[in-house]
Amino acid sequence: MIDSQEETKVHSSVTSDITLTPPKRYYVVMHNDNKTPFDFVIEVLCDLFNHDPQTAADLAHKIHTDEKAIVGMYNLEIAEQKIEETVRAARVNSYPLTVTLEPAE
Repeated sequence: MIDSQEETKVHSSVTSDITLTPPKRYYVVMHNDNKTPFDFVIEVLCDLFNHDPQTAADLAHKIHTDEKAIVGMYNLEIAEQKIEETVRAARVNSYPLTVTLEPAE
C-alpha cells in the first residue's frame, strides 16, 4: 500500500484600507431653571454623573450663574442614557430640569 499525499500551499496577501476612528464624544449639558433646587442638582451630579460633592457644588453654581454647564462627556449611547436618567429623576420629583446633548469638539 502506497500513500501519496500532495500538499498544495497557497500564499495569499490581502491588504485593506480600514481606518478606525475613535467614537464621537458628546457633552451632557445641564440648564438652569428657577424651580429645581440646588440640592437636587448636586445630588443628581453626585449620584448619576459620579462627581464628588465639591465638584457637584461647583458645577451647580456654574449652572446657576452661566445658565448652563457641561456636566459630562460620553459616547452617544451613554450620554443619552445619562440624560434620560436625569430627566426621569427630575420629573419624578416634579422639577423641570433640562438636560441636553452637544457634540464635543
